[in-house]
Amino acid sequence: MLELSIVNQQIAIAGKVLQGETQKNISGAIVAIIEMPEKFRAILSLKALQYGSQWEKMSERPDRKITSNDGYFYFTNLPSGEYLLEASLPTSPTRYNEVRTKVQVSSPINGKISTTMADIVLSPTGIKGKITDVTDPKKLITNAKVQIQDSGDTTISDQQGNYHLIGLESPKFGERNITVIVSATGYQQVLQQLNIQRGQVIAEQSFALKPK
Repeated sequence: MLELSIVNQQIAIAGKVLQGETQKNISGAIVAIIEMPEKFRAILSLKALQYGSQWEKMSERPDRKITSNDGYFYFTNLPSGEYLLEASLPTSPTRYNEVRTKVQVSSPINGKISTTMADIVLSPTGIKGKITDVTDPKKLITNAKVQIQDSGDTTISDQQGNYHLIGLESPKFGERNITVIVSATGYQQVLQQLNIQRGQVIAEQSFALKPK
């Protein structure tokens, strides 16, 4: 759990990074301050001189944090003003979008900084929908396999015939053409081509399978 009281430090911005489809916490995401008041920029310049060549290699700095196992991050002792945060997932840079959000830090009151909360949602790339029987649309197909051709991306439909295939590889700009293969015991295999874009989930991409 996030601790809002740290010895000799006051938390100015705090929040957590969430996955857009499941709302689950994301650990290991980088949250960086990319725009800031001049006072904080001056502080960073002095820190950079202090650390020298190690500065750029540091995983965590006053302007860069990595989310913990429960998805939380925080920045301490920030001067008042407007900040622009950018969140990304370095372990899956082509599977999730980058998100930027503006945050306002208020001036201290009686020497105490008021914490500004800023949750950030990272949207994955993917598809989701339902698998049914073409001869009876009300018949839901469970345990159908949905996979992306020539990749390890795969999932199985649940008891309601729903599938979610998220976190797919996608270019930073433009679209990626994929071939989706759907198969289930007792049914003919279906192939369909789709175009996907980074940070977007194609909803209601359903498939109707024909019995063998």
